[in-house]
Amino acid sequence: MKKLNDLLPILGALSVIAFTPVSASAEDVTLEVFHAYGSHNSRIHQPVADAFMAAHPGIKIKFRAAATGYDEGHLAILRDALTDNLPDVWYSGYHLLGQLVETLGPREQIADLTPLLQAEGQDWVAKNYDPHVLALGQVDGKQWGMPFNASTPIVYYNLDLVSQAGGDADNLPATWDEAIELAGKINALGSDIDGMTYNLQDGDWLFQALVFSNGGRMMEDGKVVFNGEAGQKSVEQLRRMVAETDMPLQNEEQGIQQFVASKMGMFFGSTAEVRTMGDAVAGKFPWKTAKFPLGDTQNAALPTGGNAAVILAKDEEKKVAAWEFIKFATGPEGQKLAVLGSGYMPTNLRATEPVYLGDHYAKNPDWATSMKQWPLAISWFGYPGTKGVKIWREQAALLAAIAQGEIGTDEGLQQIAATTEDLLNE
Repeated sequence: MKKLNDLLPILGALSVIAFTPVSASAEDVTLEVFHAYGSHNSRIHQPVADAFMAAHPGIKIKFRAAATGYDEGHLAILRDALTDNLPDVWYSGYHLLGQLVETLGPREQIADLTPLLQAEGQDWVAKNYDPHVLALGQVDGKQWGMPFNASTPIVYYNLDLVSQAGGDADNLPATWDEAIELAGKINALGSDIDGMTYNLQDGDWLFQALVFSNGGRMMEDGKVVFNGEAGQKSVEQLRRMVAETDMPLQNEEQGIQQFVASKMGMFFGSTAEVRTMGDAVAGKFPWKTAKFPLGDTQNAALPTGGNAAVILAKDEEKKVAAWEFIKFATGPEGQKLAVLGSGYMPTNLRATEPVYLGDHYAKNPDWATSMKQWPLAISWFGYPGTKGVKIWREQAALLAAIAQGEIGTDEGLQQIAATTEDLLNE
């Protein structure tokens, strides 16, 4: 294997380089890595980094303080781009990858990974990555990010509360009408019990899940379309969650805390929390995961949550090292660690081989719920342009007003659509 310094003369322009693996004898390179959600560091990112550094002693991984969420991290990246203080690797939320490329691409502050994949060889790519998974990290046909985490929204149920409310643990809700009805019955169990929590504060993933599960989409042919029939059903369901189940408007952390305290019947969220839920509940009450409710059996879909690793390094030596790190993180060993530390679905085809995850999903059915929804999974939609974060903040305020009955569902939905179009046209 070649030393890292031996590779530098052959790098040239990033669009045509073919990277060679970094050897353990290479001079030390330190990569700054940035990701969202601080809790993910100890559960996912640090174990992956430790395993990588053990196999690649010439490369050190140093983490920047985690962003509170994808949106906040995205804004931090845009600020750092202006001051030329970017990290070497960033895990971009799928919905913001297009905006990231649109902003950083013209300034050559983000690496096109297409030639790097090609250099690895078609057989290697085919053995490791499904084309549909790779598509999550593509923008305009180019591979700008390598999918690291992937999830579909699922539901966590407290089976004690479900049973007390007359529900059937073996026949949990499949539709929104059934879910809201059960949540209302759970809420009636006591003043300190809530039927459900649906997070619309931390990002638009679960808003998109509502629209998609009702057969709608966010935009088509450059125009906002979520204000059609599917969007109408979605905001009506949101209003019903509060009106019929007295649902509190909580963020993810608040919802998890209440669920593990056995004060919440149904938690709508990501499969990424399966490990957290299991550790926190720790036998205090029986629980299980189930598929996300659907409002349209013909055209329903679900947004794929998670992130893709991108290379923002300027230094050619660091670009080589960053590619080695990303290959490891999205490879079978890295994915085993990421999956077992969270509940995310593996993005590498080999991760389910016996030497890695083996029969993990057969022994842990609650971890497999999200994977059963793969046929419904589509990309987490990202708005064109650079206003995605601002658009969501405006949308979230209006959705909260709709949920609490401060504005009618019809009027509120049209205001959301009009506000979105205005921001897109600025």
